[in-house]
Amino acid sequence: MKIAVEWGSPLRLKDGRRENLIYTVNLEKLPSEPGIYVFGRRFGKSFEALYVGKANRIRGRVKNQLNHVKLMQHLKCAKAGKRLILAGVVATRPGQRLAKVLRLAERALIRYFLSEGHDLVNKQGARIRRHEVSSSGKQ
Repeated sequence: MKIAVEWGSPLRLKDGRRENLIYTVNLEKLPSEPGIYVFGRRFGKSFEALYVGKANRIRGRVKNQLNHVKLMQHLKCAKAGKRLILAGVVATRPGQRLAKVLRLAERALIRYFLSEGHDLVNKQGARIRRHEVSSSGKQ
């Protein structure tokens, strides 16, 4: 199965104390479409993924995740670097079911980041074979 993800520009997470949160982000800059999102940190030219998620509406899911204390603590306690979120809209092809495509894309990214040694808080990556993920957009 071929899966296409169109990535947007990374958004920096900001101090969320004013809203009684650990981190906050400008939610209006996140897409409302179905897709994949990655919380991570940038240090120099490198990027480390800290959490990979899928959502039917990225903006709404990220808004909920900002209230997830365990996840936000993991982001806060990670090594130094700017905290970011990347969001990618998934485009399904004729005959593809959105739920399956999202699940496969999420698992593929989890597996990839784990193989690269990233400090993911979600480690439920599964064996994935014969699937190809292509992505494009800004980093």
